[in-house]
Amino acid sequence: MTLQAKASAEVVDVIQRLAEGGISFSASHDGPAGKTTVTLTPKQLELFWCDPAAAFASVYGVSRSEYIAWHESGYMVRCSELTSKGKRCRNAAVDAHLVPSPDRWVAMQGGYCKIHSEGWNG
Repeated sequence: MTLQAKASAEVVDVIQRLAEGGISFSASHDGPAGKTTVTLTPKQLELFWCDPAAAFASVYGVSRSEYIAWHESGYMVRCSELTSKGKRCRNAAVDAHLVPSPDRWVAMQGGYCKIHSEGWNG
C-alpha cells in the first residue's frame, strides 16, 4: 500500500461537513485482547486516510514508530537488563507481558523482569 502525503481537499471537506453535522469517527486496530476501537478527531481521520498507523499513534500520543514497535513486540516490554553474555534479557518486564495500549507500553520501557528487578545481575 502506498501512503499519500495528505488527504485531498475533497476528502478534508467531506470530513469537516460530516463532523459539523454531528458525525463522530472511530476506527479499530489490533491489540493484545483482539480489536480495540478508538474515537478519531476530524484531523486524525484525515491522517488515517493517508497513514492509519500515524493516526492511531496520534490517538495515544506516541510516535508512529513507537506505535508500530508496540505491535511488533507482541505488546510486551522486554526486560532492560543485559545478560552476562552482553545480550538483552528476553523476559518480559514485570507486569508488561500484554500491555493494552502503546502509550502505556512506551511508559513501561526501561523496566526489568522479576529476576532482574530483585537485584540479580547477569
